[in-house]
Amino acid sequence: MSRFNYKYGLGLFIILLIVLSCTPTPEPVAHAKAFGPIQILPNPQNGYGSAMDQLAQPDDVELQANGNIIITDVDNNRIQYFGPKGNLLKSIDASSLSLDDAALIPTGISSDGDGFVYITMEGIGRVARFTQNMEFDQFVGYQGQVLAEHYYLPENDGLLMKPQGIIVSQSGDIFVIDMAKKVFKKDGVRNFGFRKFKKIQIADSTSYIYDTDFAASQEITTIMRKSEGMAISEKQNMLFIAEEKPSKDQFGNSDKYRYIGVFDFTTGKFMERLIGVTMQDGKIIDGTCDESIEGLTVYGDYLFAVAEKAGRVDCYLIETGERVAHFGTRAPFYCDDESDCIIDGINYNEQNIMSGVAKVHLLNDWHASQLASPDGISAIKLHNGQERLAVVDQWNSRILIYDLENVLKR
Repeated sequence: MSRFNYKYGLGLFIILLIVLSCTPTPEPVAHAKAFGPIQILPNPQNGYGSAMDQLAQPDDVELQANGNIIITDVDNNRIQYFGPKGNLLKSIDASSLSLDDAALIPTGISSDGDGFVYITMEGIGRVARFTQNMEFDQFVGYQGQVLAEHYYLPENDGLLMKPQGIIVSQSGDIFVIDMAKKVFKKDGVRNFGFRKFKKIQIADSTSYIYDTDFAASQEITTIMRKSEGMAISEKQNMLFIAEEKPSKDQFGNSDKYRYIGVFDFTTGKFMERLIGVTMQDGKIIDGTCDESIEGLTVYGDYLFAVAEKAGRVDCYLIETGERVAHFGTRAPFYCDDESDCIIDGINYNEQNIMSGVAKVHLLNDWHASQLASPDGISAIKLHNGQERLAVVDQWNSRILIYDLENVLKR
């Protein structure tokens, strides 16, 4: 190489180094503007209501590997079962379960490795188990009413008051959060009951017993205060539980950051780890969510968490706790009961949404993931290899389906 070419090449190399040093590293966070949902349910959407093409405060969603979608339609007191293209396959109400006009209040949904579907029925104090095709199979637990100090007595094993949160292991063991807030609230501090039902399989007969060994320590109810969302990583032997309303005396959490507690999946013991917050000297000093965390779901090495009031879904790497993706924005046409969001003479609170006065679904842009009080969440790899994530957009009366590859930027 000549002297002139050498200098020229060296100069180009130096310029390249400068450019690279000034170019920001690609951000691993997936922003809401970069992508949107690929599907909406029901479609076409007709807003909050009781018609078959409507939802009324849906609470949870479960994706199946064949592409079907299960939704707990709480205010309509029913379970809606859709096909992959959004066609309604089945509507399950109290009469479908031979319970006349009982207030089922279906809330949480989960599935086991054999495809059985489990749904908490808050109104009747039971867990309903269905086949993969949503045919009723059996009830687990029984309804009762006891004082908090009597809840864990042997004679009350299996009793449920207001079951909400649920997660089921691949083998079929059931973990339930019993959210009877008036019973478990003491000196103004919220708490809940926790049950694990162990699956017993004898030939073709399946039954469930209360797992007294798992319940022995009750560390879950001493670490958490108000929870509903749960998820399991059996690969890492972890049970994740979302904290909705922490108190300041929990981990010195003066700003009440929400977090996800990590527990041993086998024993229920606290693993001395919180996800979603920064700790220093055993105290929480910062966090990604300062409002309610609702639904959780695990997909591979990732934990997804719904930040309800922020209208956002956060994705954490389970191994490190690092937040590696997030999407969604708080819907502009929506407010809670304590707020006044009056636009053009209409207050976009929950009462007006329920009455049909505030038609938020026509104004909040689902293409831009404008979420109004999102709640349940589900992720799965379909039989055809596609990866999907579903989010309950509660007060917009819809379910949004995302391509997980877009979310994770893979």
